Amino acid sequence: MRMRFDSSYRNFWREEYKVTVFKFYVSNFDLINSDSGRTYHMDTAKYFLIDAADSTTWSVKLLAKPFVYNRISFLIGIDSAHNVNNNKKDAFDPAKGMYWSASAGYIMATLQGKATSGNAFNYQIGGFTGPENVLRKPTLLFPFNEFLVISSTPGSKSTMNIDANINAWFFNPHQVKIAAMPACTSPGLMAKDISENYSNMFNVTAVINN
Repeated sequence: MRMRFDSSYRNFWREEYKVTVFKFYVSNFDLINSDSGRTYHMDTAKYFLIDAADSTTWSVKLLAKPFVYNRISFLIGIDSAHNVNNNKKDAFDPAKGMYWSASAGYIMATLQGKATSGNAFNYQIGGFTGPENVLRKPTLLFPFNEFLVISSTPGSKSTMNIDANINAWFFNPHQVKIAAMPACTSPGLMAKDISENYSNMFNVTAVINN
């Protein structure tokens, strides 16, 4: 993820804006080989908070079983069990600004900033139970004819580059205009709509096998 906070962006609705905060949780990673139907669940106990303002959070390191894969899937957010547990360390530390309360749980993803029109926007997307559940688990295809090859050779590693397009927050399948809907800071229908939008923001740009 590469972002300049002094850069302007333009969404589908031609609204220009700058970003001040962009964070999201990822967890529950699966590597998939769609040809064989094989899925490998990687380190399901690990949760990562990706923060565009902190480049040290952009790299996620996981162990995987040797095989050849052509897709990856992961959860955007924190599952219900970890929303209510008492572990408030590391990625779960409330000091990171992603925790609401014991009843509301964690903010799964947030995008904040200001449009050049003058409208500030603040999207804090959360909700983990029942009709307010915003947890999303997209499956990403790799670039054409590229595969992730996990070797059994000690010390070997493979790298996958994934981009996040923040403009996806505003379009497809739901219309979100900054001018009309500048804030979402609690669970509900708007939060669900935005979560469905941003579940489409990821794209695998490269797979590198060493």
